[in-house]
Amino acid sequence: MKDYVVQGHMEPNWTDTYKQFEYTRQPIKDEEIIKWRSMGYTHDSFSGVMYGGNNPMPEWVHSVADRLLLRNPGFVFYKMSCMEVMPPHEDHFETYCRVFKVNREQVYRGLVMLEDWKPGHYLEMSKKAYTSWNAGDYFVWSADVEHAASNIGSEPRWTLQITGTFDGNP
Repeated sequence: MKDYVVQGHMEPNWTDTYKQFEYTRQPIKDEEIIKWRSMGYTHDSFSGVMYGGNNPMPEWVHSVADRLLLRNPGFVFYKMSCMEVMPPHEDHFETYCRVFKVNREQVYRGLVMLEDWKPGHYLEMSKKAYTSWNAGDYFVWSADVEHAASNIGSEPRWTLQITGTFDGNP
């Protein structure tokens, strides 16, 4: 489903153990950095740090994926610290598509806000701004949705990203 964005809320059923994980910065493709620099972004690095891949996950992430109706889920905890920015982009999902043998058009991204919004935290999808969220608010969007995020606040912004497919159409 093209340009699909939905938002909702679930009652948080998690602890803040995700704050203790060992986060790492993932590489960004050179062509994206060149594009963002041409748009005026001057950061030394882009995005926050992540914990995912083959790392052990808390058991509760599976019930969150079920709530978002995402199947074959891949999980990444994401931390954006002060002055980190992820400029407008579409996700590639190359690894996910290869592992699960699906086309990019079948892939969706879920984003769960793990904590209440704090000043300076920002999310944008399809040129629409989102702030003032509560822990448990979530967004799900199709692969073709351009989105961006930043943190100009003084406290980290914690989210859980879930990549998956729907059993049928969303």
